[in-house]
Amino acid sequence: YKMIAQETVRIEPASYIYRVCHRIMEGDCQMDHGPKMVTVGPLEADVYCVTNAMYAQFLRESGYQPEHTENYLKHWENGSYREEAADLPVVNVSQDDAKAYAAFYGKRLPTEQEWQYLAAGPDKLAWPWGNEKRYACCNVFSEHLEPVNAHPEGRSPFGLYNMCGNVWEFTSERITDGGDGHTFIVLRGGSYYTAPYYWHTESGAVRNDCHLKVHLLGDAMDRIATVGFRCVREVR
Repeated sequence: YKMIAQETVRIEPASYIYRVCHRIMEGDCQMDHGPKMVTVGPLEADVYCVTNAMYAQFLRESGYQPEHTENYLKHWENGSYREEAADLPVVNVSQDDAKAYAAFYGKRLPTEQEWQYLAAGPDKLAWPWGNEKRYACCNVFSEHLEPVNAHPEGRSPFGLYNMCGNVWEFTSERITDGGDGHTFIVLRGGSYYTAPYYWHTESGAVRNDCHLKVHLLGDAMDRIATVGFRCVREVR
């Protein structure tokens, strides 16, 4: 069995008018939602989310150990993923775990502005595949994760897979609202999972220009089964 190998695509420098919507359910968001002109690139972007197999290779090569291990890779058994899960996106990792992976390979997590451009392309599409919501193009309202190369018909304009559905994706931001010491990260893209209450988070296909601000609560709560990541590399 040949596991999926990571591929990258070069993103040339580009400017676009960035604007993002924030769902207000409990409190507001102090981030700058635009509209504003931003520039991204040049970058090399991961075509796929990082898989269990890719993350296992990182652990073998780096010897990485998180400071706190609560819920870390809790879907693995005896320190390894199930063979049939090799090509599923790695989950149950924190933003710090994802950043450690990225840094080891000379990469980093994308910023919100970069992620949105990677998903929407120069034409600022509403969803990675176009401007019409099409659930057949993504893994949403389902019972399980799918391989990171599923739904080629849902690729973004740059050929990136599953930027909508399957797993929410970490961005690089870590922000504090006001002076109360509460720290947040920002997720993008939605996941396969149907939340039992709309209060918690949206289900289904999440538009390219929508973000989800999540309160950091500690590693036990920050590692969950519906959030993964992809990386970018700065290039000349």
